[in-house]
Amino acid sequence: MQTITFMFQEMAILRFFTLMAAVVLASTFASAQSNISLAFTGFGFDFGKGVNAPIYKQKISDGKNPLFEPGLRLGVEAYASPATSIKAVQTVRYDAMKKVAMSSQVMLRFRIFRAYKHSLSFGVGPTAFYRKSWSAEEGYTDEGIYDDGTMQHKIAWLSTELEYNYVIGHYTDLSFAMTHMNPQGMGFALGIKYWFTRKSNKCGTCPSFK
Repeated sequence: MQTITFMFQEMAILRFFTLMAAVVLASTFASAQSNISLAFTGFGFDFGKGVNAPIYKQKISDGKNPLFEPGLRLGVEAYASPATSIKAVQTVRYDAMKKVAMSSQVMLRFRIFRAYKHSLSFGVGPTAFYRKSWSAEEGYTDEGIYDDGTMQHKIAWLSTELEYNYVIGHYTDLSFAMTHMNPQGMGFALGIKYWFTRKSNKCGTCPSFK
């Protein structure tokens, strides 16, 4: 029963992600303001109970935090209004157990503020997490994540992201984000955002969204 339930959940989220990604990609090549971003992940924090912390292979200290989880995040974003957008993100990284882990995320984003070259945005939406199974690791404790023996899967219906951007060119931003990167923790990402279309004010680089 658990397997069947998860399969239906996975099919539903996949259809949702596909629809949202299609909307974002369509908007990217339309007249709406849109961008693509590439970021590197590094440090993360486990906010869960840390039941598997003793066997983490990517710990920086003796406790459960911080973790080193290097990877890449590719995002596509399109604005529906001056302060709201839809963003689809795909992440691939090495997790705390030195195994390949991925996540697919779709967010509705809101710009909190913009001042000259600085801006801050908040995003919320569902994320599907999947990773190579940890179950074969000695000392592993079940975390309530669906496991088919090869891969582990989990869906978070309300994951979040907080992103700071600094304009460095007419079409480029430097971005720093804190985001829900694993089922029970947050991670940090640093990267570059390239704008396909962006209206600028008289400063020549600052987005005006007019």
